[in-house]
Amino acid sequence: TNKGESVADIIDAPSEVIARQRLRANGLYIVKISKQDSEIAATHEISTNIFNTIIDRISYYISLQLSAKEISTFSRQLSTMLKACMPLLTSISTIIDQIENPIFKRAIIDIKTKVEEGSSLSNALERHHYIFNEMYINMIRVGESLGSLDNALERLADLEEKKNLLKSKVQSALWYPAFMIMFAIAVVTFLMVSIIPSLGRMFAELGKDLPIPTKIVMGISNFITSFWYVIIIIIILGIYYFNRYKKTDEGRRKIDELKLKLPVVSSLYKKILIHRFTYNLGILLSNRVDVIKSFEIVQRLMRNVLIEENIKKAAKMVQEGSSISNALSKERFLPQYIIGMIAAGESSDTVDEMLLNIGKIYENEIELSINSMTSLIEPIIIVCMGFVIGLIVISVLLPIFEMNLIVK
Repeated sequence: TNKGESVADIIDAPSEVIARQRLRANGLYIVKISKQDSEIAATHEISTNIFNTIIDRISYYISLQLSAKEISTFSRQLSTMLKACMPLLTSISTIIDQIENPIFKRAIIDIKTKVEEGSSLSNALERHHYIFNEMYINMIRVGESLGSLDNALERLADLEEKKNLLKSKVQSALWYPAFMIMFAIAVVTFLMVSIIPSLGRMFAELGKDLPIPTKIVMGISNFITSFWYVIIIIIILGIYYFNRYKKTDEGRRKIDELKLKLPVVSSLYKKILIHRFTYNLGILLSNRVDVIKSFEIVQRLMRNVLIEENIKKAAKMVQEGSSISNALSKERFLPQYIIGMIAAGESSDTVDEMLLNIGKIYENEIELSINSMTSLIEPIIIVCMGFVIGLIVISVLLPIFEMNLIVK
């Protein structure tokens, strides 16, 4: 290397000349290079690929949390460079130097290597399907076949940016209520573990019979301080069995059904599903992805088994010759006015544009719902927190008031 270090490794290349070129491009000076036995190389490649895939999946899911905009930035930069008539490999090489996420960078380097070997970009991306989802890969594949890869990447960049923006809005809206709930739990726990036991000992020394509310609070406090480990075990087991249950078909169905029926949040959740369906379907159709294939891809993006079943039935009807609007109207998971807009788009042969417009309308609807939900949840949490803490305080003050009355 440039630092004088010795490196021994195996490089996958179609010829020794290309192998030397790649090593020199990576800043390595070649001391010795030889062709490996094909059987050993094949075994090494299989084991290395399996190991790298496992490590990449684990590492990517951890590191991606630090940079949720990697895919949208990559798509936007690559689209801009291709529009400027830069070659694909040159564009990818330029982007690699700017990527900070080490796992994402490793994936893009591998993609560049496969493209150099003659693979299409979509096939190279497919090797990293845990990073680039099915919709992304299919849009790239269609873009390649139509000679409009730059436009496909631009649409994907828009899609990823909108997805990240929507996610950040929902997270921002939920952050304050979540903080308030955690703060309330911390305050109540402190009162029950620290303050109430001290007062309990004081009341016990006085030997006076306590009011029922005070006895209840004291009993809860004694249970928490004496059996705190039981509570922790119950919580851990509850989380464990809940996670197991939600992975079963029955559990997933019940939870998805509950999401659609929960008061306050169900309205926002339905709007997010409608936006996800209409906007993603519009993006796919506008990039000339087959209608049935588009339905299949969007179905897997919904993450709600009930809605997925509705979309699957609608796709079957479309395959049998029904119009999109008619098929969707039979399943009734979209409001009637949206069905009307889709029908209008079909009659004017602009169904993709109409779906994108519906998606944009629902972006605004989601933002309004987030604001109204936040303004509704915050006072409810404050009232509940005040009610619980108030009950604890009153239960403590009752014996003191009674003692004052006796003294008087």
